Parts: sequence; C-alpha cells; structure tokens
Amino acid sequence: MSDDLRNDSAAPPPLARVRGEPRARAVALAVAVALGVALASVHWIGLVAAGALASLVAPTVRRGGGYAFAAGAVALVAFAVSVGPAAGSLPEMRPVIYVAVAAAVGLPLLGSLARAVI
Repeated sequence: MSDDLRNDSAAPPPLARVRGEPRARAVALAVAVALGVALASVHWIGLVAAGALASLVAPTVRRGGGYAFAAGAVALVAFAVSVGPAAGSLPEMRPVIYVAVAAAVGLPLLGSLARAVI
C-alpha cells in the first residue's frame, strides 16, 4: 500500500475518544444510563440495553461490568421512586421484589457482555 493512502493524522474513532477522555466518558455514561432507564420504563429489555450502553463507554471490560451494575442500581432506584407512597409495602411483597432486584442487577450485567465483544 502506498504512503499516500495512509492517513496518519486521522482522528480516533468516537468510541475510542470517549473511552480515553474522562469528561467525555462521564457525559456518555450519563446519557447511556438515562437512555437505558427510559427504555427500561417501557420494556424490560431496556435493562439489557442500559447495561450494554453503559459498558460500551468503559475503558476496560471490568469497568464495563461496574458501569452496568451502576446502571442497574439507578434503574432500581428509579423503580422505587416511581412506586411513591406505596414503597412502604414493598418489603412485604418478597417474591415480586426478588424478581425486580434480580432483573435490575442481572439484566444490565448480561448487557455488559457487549463490551467484551466490541
């Protein structure tokens, strides 16, 4: 290949730039979590999307899992806030709450496997 076709001054891909700059990563993580929680309010597959989106901005796979766990925690808090005054009766609804907590933790971690692939 000739040297004329090679572009040494090319800008890094957007995902690499986001993973490399802390400020851009924080903004992208906030947008990813907000979008994921919005999707999760419509359908449970949004929790998987939240984990995938949050982990894609992470610089490492391990941090991607942590970001996905945090996205699940935010979704769980959003669920608790959306329940409102009925939150006092949540501990009495044990089987349903176990499913909600397991989904809020497990599904974003499942989505974080996208970081290992990309």
